[in-house]
Amino acid sequence: MTCTAHATGRRRRLLRPLLNDRRAHYVLAGSSGAVVYYGLFSAGWLIAGHRTPYLLLAVLANAATAVLTYPVYRRIFGATGSWPGGLIRFYLVSLGSLACTLFGLPLLVEAAGLPVLPAQALIIVVAPLITYQLHRGWSFR
Repeated sequence: MTCTAHATGRRRRLLRPLLNDRRAHYVLAGSSGAVVYYGLFSAGWLIAGHRTPYLLLAVLANAATAVLTYPVYRRIFGATGSWPGGLIRFYLVSLGSLACTLFGLPLLVEAAGLPVLPAQALIIVVAPLITYQLHRGWSFR
């Protein structure tokens, strides 16, 4: 066995538990969802921020991200129930993230004086910690 083959086999053994762990999949999906949301929000802010309130951009980015990421989460949680019903529950949980944004963003921007994009990035870090529990226990039961 070559050193390369041995190293590859060792990496696979180390990664196998992560590859079979729903939480690890959720972290990957949550991270990609955060990137999608932040990309949409940032693009909206950079293109229309001087004409559009940042909270409206947050609402639009949240709705678009929920629709775009729902199929990924559905697969992660192994949902077999109604697609429309699951999407409604998924979006209701996504509204929890939106509520964090609608509360936290003005607090960080207006009260703390942070620029909009860094303030939104800070809020994004907290949302997956909350929504995982809600998705696991309710959206994809």
